[in-house]
Formats: sequence, C-alpha cells, structure tokens
Amino acid sequence: MLRVLTAVAALLVAATWVAGWWGVPLVAAAAGILLCTRRGIAGLVALAAVIAWSVLILLDGTSGRFGALADVVGRTLTLPAAALLAVTLLFAALLAWSAAALGVEIGRVSRRGAE
Repeated sequence: MLRVLTAVAALLVAATWVAGWWGVPLVAAAAGILLCTRRGIAGLVALAAVIAWSVLILLDGTSGRFGALADVVGRTLTLPAAALLAVTLLFAALLAWSAAALGVEIGRVSRRGAE
C-alpha cells in the first residue's frame, strides 16, 4: 500500500505541476479505475493528494511567495493563513476522493461487463 501511495502522490505532484488542479481528478480517476479491485483506494488517493499538495506548498513556500499570497488572501477573506492552508488541502483531498470513487465504480462496472 505504501508503494501505491507514493506512486499516486508522485503522479499527483507531476499532474498538478503541469495541469494545475485539473490534474488531480484526472490522476485520481485513473488510479480508481486501475486499482478498483483494492479496498479503500479512494481514501488512499485522497491521502496521496494531501501529501502531493503539501509537497507543492512546501516547494512554493521556500520561495517566499506562498506566505505573501496566504497573507493577502487571508486578510481579504478574514481567515488566518493556517485556515487557508487547511481549506486548500481539504479541497485536494475531496477532489481526489470523489474522482477516485467514481473511477473505482467505472472500473468495477467495466470489469463486470467484460466477464
């Protein structure tokens, strides 16, 4: 399971880097379809999304731009930066979970149809 988590997280980092947040449901749905025989894959993909986006935020945070952005958006929305970070990671998790759950069902239906 750890290998799957690492592989999906790495794919999510690459997809997000290339395609933005649109990469998350694409990779998550593909993972759900390919791994539809495993239990709990949607939750695993959601965790991978949180890890992936945490890595991207840490990479972006080293340049100092994230802190400035979080401060401006936080003041605009009257939210602390920590809440903005939590909402960002929650968005990634929910997006990945829903796409992976859909992918799992697509994978199961297509496997039943092939039998």
